[in-house]
Amino acid sequence: MCLSNIFYVDSNGQQQEVMRDVAWMEAHDNGFLFVGLLGEQKFVQGEVRTIDFMDKHSVVLGVNIARHEQVSHASF
Repeated sequence: MCLSNIFYVDSNGQQQEVMRDVAWMEAHDNGFLFVGLLGEQKFVQGEVRTIDFMDKHSVVLGVNIARHEQVSHASF
């Protein structure tokens, strides 16, 4: 099974991990909701820089991320 990992690029240009084993990504007006394989959730403000579906299975978000937070379980 190939799930994705979420990263953001910090102000120094370095990738920082936000979340591993993401099974679901949902866009919102001010960011993205990521849901992991076991149901854990994080909401992240920012914009998508790149998505790699082939090799790294990763989503990289831009530097304008103000915060990311845990969210209670949603009903999907």
